[in-house]
Amino acid sequence: MTDMVGRLIHGRYRIEKLIARGGMATVYIAEDNRLDRKVALKIIHPHLANDKVFREKFVREAKIAAQLSHPNLVNVFDQAEDGEIVFLAMEYVSGITLRQALDDFGALTPNRALDVFEPIIAALAAAHGAGILHRDLKPENVLLSDDGRVKLSDFGLARPISAQTQTGAVVGTVAYLSPELVSRGIADARSDIYAAGIMLFELLTGRQPYQGEQAVQVAMQHANSEVPAPSTINANVPELLDEIVLWATSKQPSDRPSDAIELHRILIRAKNDLKAGKPSHELTQQLRQTAVLRETRLLNNLDDSADQTQVLTDMPASGLAGNETVALNFDEQPAGQTARFASHRALKLLTASVLAVILGLGAGWWFSAGPGGFHLMPNLTSRTKAEAVTALQDFKAKITIAAESSKTVSDGLVISSDPAPGAIFWGGNITLKISTGPRLVSAPALASKTLVEATALILQAGFTVGQVTSWFNQAPIGTVYAFDGSDGSQIAEGSAIDLEISLGSIPVVGGMDQATAINVIQIAGLKVKDISQQYDNKIAKGQVISLVPLTEPLGKGGEVNLVVSKGPDTVVMPKVVGETISASKTLLESLGLRVIVDTNQLSSNWGIAKVKKVSASVGTKLHVGDSVTLISH
Repeated sequence: MTDMVGRLIHGRYRIEKLIARGGMATVYIAEDNRLDRKVALKIIHPHLANDKVFREKFVREAKIAAQLSHPNLVNVFDQAEDGEIVFLAMEYVSGITLRQALDDFGALTPNRALDVFEPIIAALAAAHGAGILHRDLKPENVLLSDDGRVKLSDFGLARPISAQTQTGAVVGTVAYLSPELVSRGIADARSDIYAAGIMLFELLTGRQPYQGEQAVQVAMQHANSEVPAPSTINANVPELLDEIVLWATSKQPSDRPSDAIELHRILIRAKNDLKAGKPSHELTQQLRQTAVLRETRLLNNLDDSADQTQVLTDMPASGLAGNETVALNFDEQPAGQTARFASHRALKLLTASVLAVILGLGAGWWFSAGPGGFHLMPNLTSRTKAEAVTALQDFKAKITIAAESSKTVSDGLVISSDPAPGAIFWGGNITLKISTGPRLVSAPALASKTLVEATALILQAGFTVGQVTSWFNQAPIGTVYAFDGSDGSQIAEGSAIDLEISLGSIPVVGGMDQATAINVIQIAGLKVKDISQQYDNKIAKGQVISLVPLTEPLGKGGEVNLVVSKGPDTVVMPKVVGETISASKTLLESLGLRVIVDTNQLSSNWGIAKVKKVSASVGTKLHVGDSVTLISH
């Protein structure tokens, strides 16, 4: 792509810097000149811009992302075309990607890993709740902002959940592809969960579970292998996080969380338990069902024939250090007891499976329909009161409404809730703070202040400086003469106050000769568009009568018209009796009078024939354009 830095896109976005380039598009930092904010501008590569499929895909990303609203999702502001340029304007998040953080710092501590992972799943839960799959979860698409926020981005491969069918092609990044995508090309919400589980594995261990020189090798491992527990690589990973990773990355989609909403509920509980330093035996046991069932399936696949038993029996203890042996704990058993222990282990696992199912069902009842039932608080910010109450109708809570002014949330919309979004609600009261809009206050006294003085007063009063414009005005040059609230009306607290600064008075050029006046006007930064002439009894011919601004107010570079005097419009009747008709007519017409000749002389004799009478007496004051009759007969 040619260098776009410095270009103005769509008459609004001034490109400042290249920040990323992908297979489909390039991303720039740009300044939104209309709203004075930085945005991330994603522009399709030129060779794809004319491709209908890619163009539709790009527009689809904008529409899908625009349907979602969550603090941990990157907001989409605009999507449009400027000639051959097709672009998407998104929230600019200053910081680094999760991939960069992993490359620089490696594995995270369990608590820090949950601090990063839980917001990602909260954002994914918002997408799943809106019926949208992401389909390309990976650390490259997670942004860590400088102010500590975690943002999920890039819905370039997203689809509505209702539209998921067998695609005939595998999409996504190979390191995070679910087994069903590799083998059948089918994706649903549980495919996103698998990718999320791989991400959590990577956060906890600093590496991906599967390695390979070619993408197909990694893909086949996803299809045929079980993801190992993170603690097998990082011994500091607690058992609870092992179970969450194994649950999310189960080979069978039915063994995983149904969607990110279900996973997020568990993460909140796990995060609170780990940070409190208390083991969560009930939650671990509930999650262990998947691992126990998986291990039971592994045992069932073992050949129980005498030949295999004999091989195990005859193998020395030092030879039982492989993966299967470690998993089955055969390494410390006497050789003669190996077959009996395998049978005992299978019985023990079967018993554990039954107990886990019973405990899991009981826990499921207790934490849903039972007395321990809870709800996860939704994000109600910017919803109407009615929408918020409807969203809480299943909570069976007492809802209290509290009115509060807000600088950022419009009148009648929810500012916040207590409990906060993402918190577990066990019952009781919910308080909704509803915005009454911004509080109205008086602007500070800014008239006659310089721009520096006015800026200080504005910031001191809790406002911000808005648009500053300069116009010719009677006020002293460089001082404020108009501003928002200058008429005494109150304005919203914290709002931007626009200022109008005086350029001084419009140059006074009346009485100057035309050339001098034009020079003075141009020095003042104005342009003369048109010059007209008219008679004036007081202004001498050739001097300026007036300057007429063409806009109101008039600023630098503005245009004006000049009116120049043609001199007085009155003349004194001269003596023409006794003069020839021709000479008298010429004289009177030069004074601006209309001449009528009343004679019986041929026009060829007007140079000889004399004027005998005239209709106006000598010394009479006449106006330019008046008629005078010359009589000669």
